[in-house]
Amino acid sequence: MNIDLLKEGLTWSDADLVRNEIEHIIPAMDPELFPDRSGMRYYLDLKMPEFPLSPVFETMLTLEGREKPPTSIGGAQVYEGCAFRLEEILAGQLTITLPERGMVGLTAIATLTAPYQIGEKIQPGLLDRTLPTRYAIRAGLAQRDFVGYQHSFFSRFQSEKRRFLTWQLDGKQVSPNQPEFMYFLLNMAPFSDVVSLRVRATTKTGEQLIFTVSTISGVRPYQVICAAVGASALGLGDDVTNYEIWLSDDQNRRLTEIRAYTIDRRRHKFERFVLFSNSLGGFDTLRVLGKASQETDVTKATTRKERPAGKGLDFSELEVIGVTENSGIQFSTGLFEQEIEYYSDYLRELMVAEVVLMDTDYGFEALNLITSNLKYQQDRPGLVEQVFQFQRTYSDKNYSRMPAAAPIPARATKWVGVSSRAVLNEAGKRTGKLTWERLQKVYADDGSKVVPYAVKVNIPGDPDYIQPWREISITPGSTPHPSKVITRAIDFKKAGCGDGFLGTAPVVTIPAGSFGGEMPGDADALAEAKFKTYNTQEYANQNGTCEINNVPVHVAIFHKIPMNNDLKVVANGKYGPVVDMRIDGSVMVVNTIGQTPPVPRQSDTTVVTGVKNLVFEVEYNNSPFQACKLKAVGKNKEITISAPGFYILEDVQINSADEPLTIEVVLA
Repeated sequence: MNIDLLKEGLTWSDADLVRNEIEHIIPAMDPELFPDRSGMRYYLDLKMPEFPLSPVFETMLTLEGREKPPTSIGGAQVYEGCAFRLEEILAGQLTITLPERGMVGLTAIATLTAPYQIGEKIQPGLLDRTLPTRYAIRAGLAQRDFVGYQHSFFSRFQSEKRRFLTWQLDGKQVSPNQPEFMYFLLNMAPFSDVVSLRVRATTKTGEQLIFTVSTISGVRPYQVICAAVGASALGLGDDVTNYEIWLSDDQNRRLTEIRAYTIDRRRHKFERFVLFSNSLGGFDTLRVLGKASQETDVTKATTRKERPAGKGLDFSELEVIGVTENSGIQFSTGLFEQEIEYYSDYLRELMVAEVVLMDTDYGFEALNLITSNLKYQQDRPGLVEQVFQFQRTYSDKNYSRMPAAAPIPARATKWVGVSSRAVLNEAGKRTGKLTWERLQKVYADDGSKVVPYAVKVNIPGDPDYIQPWREISITPGSTPHPSKVITRAIDFKKAGCGDGFLGTAPVVTIPAGSFGGEMPGDADALAEAKFKTYNTQEYANQNGTCEINNVPVHVAIFHKIPMNNDLKVVANGKYGPVVDMRIDGSVMVVNTIGQTPPVPRQSDTTVVTGVKNLVFEVEYNNSPFQACKLKAVGKNKEITISAPGFYILEDVQINSADEPLTIEVVLA
């Protein structure tokens, strides 16, 4: 039977990796416009949701800094601005979620990722802006990989591979009762709020069966999905020899890679399961088949007593006032049967794990890895096994030996909703339903709050999750903040046009109101994500056109700074720029000044198409000088002018479609 076809047309957004360096630089102000830098102060406001999944951002802290002194590189002065490191701060707001023992199906995790906003300020009163929302994830890459991928890992690597959040080898061999979990970040657009865990199982006879194990709905962008993919969690029978798993949307279009597993039903004398947090935020399971030993270290605190007269030898002058036992376990992985070199290297993941758990009769037990050295690579390794030593994270002062027991029943509790929000569809518009954002723990008998106060996010897949309900006063498809229209050309041009022709970039229009949002800017972000799906070379080749590109064009200067007869700027009395333009040694436009209202001044002659250098002579009648910028419209090129002189816009591509090619003169 065929596995679900891969869902095409998705774009994958990035998330910043908080286990690597996250440096934000507030750019330096233009030194020509602000030569005195002694009083400049740089501030960074870090804004985060008031609670997980909340649409309301609040300033968590404000960092203050000073810009680095300018450095000289190759004879040029470089102003680097002010740098702030954010990874440790963001990591403190994200938490690793432990997998639930005995879990089946899917659950969504809201604490592994979080959106954040950065506010930039330069005092006194030079800059004050809030940048677009970014997302952070408690994950990281090895330094040698991070150097190349940086924080674009998800848009570059994951967009092609669609890997689950793990570096485990595919085709893993597992025990029938082995706890196994896979994690996946929902950072795609268009976004589907329905995710299904799908399986293809193969039996001893070669028969294959594809089925859906679990479906979760109501998930949100940038949540992480946790899937229980062990053989027992999937309900696979004794006749199944191997299986494959993946995640699909509500139309069974595959979102992820396919992970394959082989079930090892052989009996092993020793078998243990160690779970540990991996570098991408999920939990991996290591099946340990080697021998183990357990040891304990006991520390006793004593005090000395005075011996009363006449006491016999059974009287102790030492009294034990405290006993602490610290125990641990040492085990061998057993000999690796496959991919020896890979697994030897992969065990480095265990060495850097933040959380280690061992599956025991009493549940998952937290361990602390003591082993600090690992030989992970050698030429011609032969048979390989590794030995690890762990310490339990709790201490004992008593001994007992009993079978594992269920916890003593406590006063019955339940979870109730405390704040609601509208349920949105893929376009960010209201569906007509409401759902609880958070849940509060209360006693079931009288509804009073449990002490200590307990609250959590209402996440699909959680056993206490409360389903959305219909609210008839909400009109389906409505939104308080509709998206603005997007009409612009993509970044790619049609390829393959012949000599004398130019491939054009098709213009994409996303109509106003195509998307919605509960907060200003949310809908526009969705519209931009939709635009990105068209922003490809393939789309340009299919929808672009080939236009004649050998017709000469006029050039024009559009001076937008109103000036009076004394050539002063009307707004402030400074002297304004008078601009000439030269191309290929010919003066095209001369003595251009700002008029009221502004009027473009066009050349009498034309210039042939091609790549040209545009030379400008800027003059002032006197000082003080009004700084300005020269912008080539549609070319993404500009220069800043602060004094008289000659200035050049280099390598400007002039096309027939530019008629006329316009240079704007605006205030700096």
